Amino acid sequence: MNNIKKILFLNQMAGPLFRELAEDLSKNFVQKSELYTGHLDTLEYIGRIETLNISKSPLYNRKSKLTRVFSWLKYTFLAFFKMLLVPKETLIFIVSNPPLLGPIAWFVSKVRKISYVVLVYDMHPDTLISFDVLKENSKAVKIWRFINCKVWERASAVYTIGDVMAERLVGQFNVSKTRLGQIGVIPPWADIELIKPISKENNPLTKELKQTDCITVLYSGNMGISHDIDSMLKAAKLLREHANIKFLFIGEGEKWQSAFDFVKNEQLSNVQVLPFQPEERLPYTMALGDISLVALDKGAEGLMVPSKMYYYMAAGSAVIGICQGHNDLEESLLKGNSGLTVLPGDFEQLSKSILRLAEDKNELSRLKENARKSSIEHFSRHACISKLEHSLRTINLLP
Repeated sequence: MNNIKKILFLNQMAGPLFRELAEDLSKNFVQKSELYTGHLDTLEYIGRIETLNISKSPLYNRKSKLTRVFSWLKYTFLAFFKMLLVPKETLIFIVSNPPLLGPIAWFVSKVRKISYVVLVYDMHPDTLISFDVLKENSKAVKIWRFINCKVWERASAVYTIGDVMAERLVGQFNVSKTRLGQIGVIPPWADIELIKPISKENNPLTKELKQTDCITVLYSGNMGISHDIDSMLKAAKLLREHANIKFLFIGEGEKWQSAFDFVKNEQLSNVQVLPFQPEERLPYTMALGDISLVALDKGAEGLMVPSKMYYYMAAGSAVIGICQGHNDLEESLLKGNSGLTVLPGDFEQLSKSILRLAEDKNELSRLKENARKSSIEHFSRHACISKLEHSLRTINLLP
């Protein structure tokens, strides 16, 4: 019989998606659940959600490695007391960061016989191994894997955000020891009411950003050192003579200035590089993309899911994924038949793929329609959280 009366959500960086998850799950209980976070956007919702109490935690400080570790430790210390003091009829819902949150939940569960579930966003130490920060056979990795194994096996359920990530997790602990008996997959989602297709004629940014009478190729997001912006720019250069294809880069990061300089130096009239736009313009910038580009870092296969892809799909854009190996980016595109992929660094193939879609209007329209349909059916807030609720009910953790 279900005796869970509320949920304690612990996520120091609980952004909009996790806040929506906590809000929707909390509606299942009469008692008020709690979300303990330091995310500034989420803290603006304090007192605005009837079934969820949002309480302020220490901020996650990204300034240096030392400040990150200190802010993690501070949050974990205070979260520990939160776990110790909640009624026994509380379900504890934790995420994979800070890294010590899992061991603390394991300890509290052991002592107080309280149930907890884990949502794995970050595949550690796998990510650090993939990017050569740690070695697979090092003592630190062996200890880390041992701790992960103990934390996950004692959890009532372990969830992650992609099918390929789930495949990697399965081999790292005895899943049958959890009440769920399998890895649950709850992918990221986009607000399909906010982000949706808007025709060029009805989009107020079309003329302002000079996207009339053309196929717009959009990249929106972080332009970090590991992102394959170079291939996108080189593909744009190869397509400079095709006046009906225009590239629009919107973002920030280490490669933003070099991208801006490349366009200027190469005198590419078919490319604009813009800084991040105000948040209220997001629905319109997303909707400009007929073809949208998303890149998965080399070495991140099966370890990360680029959430920007779901925004593109919600906007009804065909997606070209720059990725390699077995990964969730490609799997999501295949699931909805809403795009295609090219290998990192292969700018010639990227340019050919863009040109093919730009010239085959029927194929482009089909992919755009499929993207929106897939977003609604598989990657909307309702679809994803309903899936999570059903999963939790099967193990008697939701009424």
